[in-house]
Amino acid sequence: MKRMSIASFVFCLSCQSWAAASLTVPNNTLVPRFYISVGAGEMLNQSSGDNYLGTGAGWPDDHYVRNTITNEPVGFIEIGAAWQRPEAIFPGVSLGLRYMSAAAAKVSGYIDQYSLPDFRNYDFSYQVQLSNLMALLKAGVCRVGIAMPYILAGAGAGIYSTSNYTEQATPNVTPRVSPAFASVSNTQFSYQFGAGIDFAILKTLSLNFEYDHIHYGTVQTGNGVNYATETGTNYDNESLRNKINANTLFLSLTYYPE
Repeated sequence: MKRMSIASFVFCLSCQSWAAASLTVPNNTLVPRFYISVGAGEMLNQSSGDNYLGTGAGWPDDHYVRNTITNEPVGFIEIGAAWQRPEAIFPGVSLGLRYMSAAAAKVSGYIDQYSLPDFRNYDFSYQVQLSNLMALLKAGVCRVGIAMPYILAGAGAGIYSTSNYTEQATPNVTPRVSPAFASVSNTQFSYQFGAGIDFAILKTLSLNFEYDHIHYGTVQTGNGVNYATETGTNYDNESLRNKINANTLFLSLTYYPE
């Protein structure tokens, strides 16, 4: 009976050791995990580039001076795969596809007719709605407790729509016929880079803080109306162009299905 008890005890220890070993991930082994992430934040927009539009033969161009672009809320959804390992340094990488969309921003400025500051006769504005679809590569830098700082880079399609061009004469100026630049949508190459930190609040859920810089390139309105002005020109071959970059701040949740 004593020998049977000892044999049973040894067998139980062996089973426990095998079970523990089966749950242990060897060092430097990357374990794949599918994930889905959703986030929201603020897009801090930056616009640059003035426009000079012709006013007719022998006349100086009108100078459209870019003034401001509004900041807007933004959200995203992302799916992908993460490969993780139980190491403190470079604990893993992920590859995902993210769709991001922001509320329409307002670009505004003023017009110096004939490029003369003394003829700053009109204010103008138009709306631009920005979104993108990007492939993202994220690399963990280190792991400290439940926190994992990371860096990321991405590239893909930047999508924009411009609309609602308006202009208003300044006081004591007779309103002109508006160029009425048309609405237009287009797609162009866009890229981003950034950094953040993941907090593994549960085995299957993490909380993420992230900063990104996004390059959208040049956005432009549609062409203006075919209207012959007194100086002998029209706007049907003219449009406004501005370069737009953005700094984004996100708070997001990432879920890893079991």
